Amino acid sequence: MWRSIKKFIFKATSSSKASCAGYCVATYVLGICDRHNDNIMLKTSGHLFHIDFGKFLGDTQMFGNFKRDRVPFVLTSDMAYVINGGDKPTEKFHKFVDLCCQAFNIIRNNANIFLCIFTMMASSGISGVTANSVSYLKEALLLEVSNPEAAATFARMIQSSLKSWFTQVNFFLHNIAQLKFTFDNNEGSLLTFVSKVYSMNTDDRIVQVTVAGCTKRYDPDKYYVYLLRVFRENQNDSTIIQRTYKEFCELHQKLCMFFPLAAKIHSLSTGLYMGRSNIKQVAQKRLIEISKFVASLFECAFEICHSDLVYTFFHPLLRDQQDYDLKKYKDRVNVKHTPGKLSGQIKFSLEFSKQGFSVMIHHVRGLPKLLNGQEPSTYVKVYLKPDENKDTKRKTKVVKKNCHPSFMEMLFAN
Repeated sequence: MWRSIKKFIFKATSSSKASCAGYCVATYVLGICDRHNDNIMLKTSGHLFHIDFGKFLGDTQMFGNFKRDRVPFVLTSDMAYVINGGDKPTEKFHKFVDLCCQAFNIIRNNANIFLCIFTMMASSGISGVTANSVSYLKEALLLEVSNPEAAATFARMIQSSLKSWFTQVNFFLHNIAQLKFTFDNNEGSLLTFVSKVYSMNTDDRIVQVTVAGCTKRYDPDKYYVYLLRVFRENQNDSTIIQRTYKEFCELHQKLCMFFPLAAKIHSLSTGLYMGRSNIKQVAQKRLIEISKFVASLFECAFEICHSDLVYTFFHPLLRDQQDYDLKKYKDRVNVKHTPGKLSGQIKFSLEFSKQGFSVMIHHVRGLPKLLNGQEPSTYVKVYLKPDENKDTKRKTKVVKKNCHPSFMEMLFAN
């Protein structure tokens, strides 16, 4: 039974990774806009697919004077979590990057076919396809650069899309609009990170909730989650769940929206934090605030503290179980190494052209942790020997705190 479940999960995550790579490339090349969490679907088989293609070839969605589509394509931390198999970067993400770059170069190698098709579509008067659309497609394909340079450019797009906060803002604006619609139609409310509604009828009654502490995660940047111990009737053992500070703020805001008496609950600050917010000192201060919030929540009236919204928030999610299982598999690379001792593997390629000699640095995997137990901040230097004066030295960017860094940089030596 467990073996068949593991096989299904492996197949589903592989399908999710492959389909996610395909749609990243397709939505970028075709300039498909208005991407949000209501038109990105997921099948039970793990396949990811998009719907609603009303905005394409650079026709961006606007929110007043605000341009909602500001990233090359949508790639969220949730998608990276599935690709990596956890909250820390792994070599699985290298394969995802390689898959995206390979697909992008296949399209570029057949650019004439696509350009001819779109040129005929533009001349036939099809709505939404014009001469500017053909120019947009030609510019997106990066036809003036080589395949390795195009791969490096697309890899940078992956990183910029993954780290951009504009996607989260876009999702938030869409959720606000959807929340108003569902409230007006009395269809109830869902938390953005839980797909279903749970209640006391579906879950056992909550007896007590305590805040057990906080711990850091990586996805791929560092952030903190807060561990909660949930005690329920008819259950001998408590359940450990983890939630982010942003998710607590979402619960607080929706409680105040639907329950006027919830204003008595201890308030959580939702303003911008001056300086770095994902540090231990800030997490510890927020831990105190969250403890007060949880304590005051269960001092409220029965219809508030045992509402469907509260039970949905405290319902165990798949990630709550996965993270604890992942502790058994700290190192996914089949390389045994000692902290502080040099080890690891690097993937690179060489290219000769009329412009000179170039080295493409792809990925590095299996780097050991430092003596203090932290992940290393890594870069790659290349020399063309013999070179006593080091005139040919080329250096990549620094990837911070990552045992499996992905560089995807082209280093030239004329």
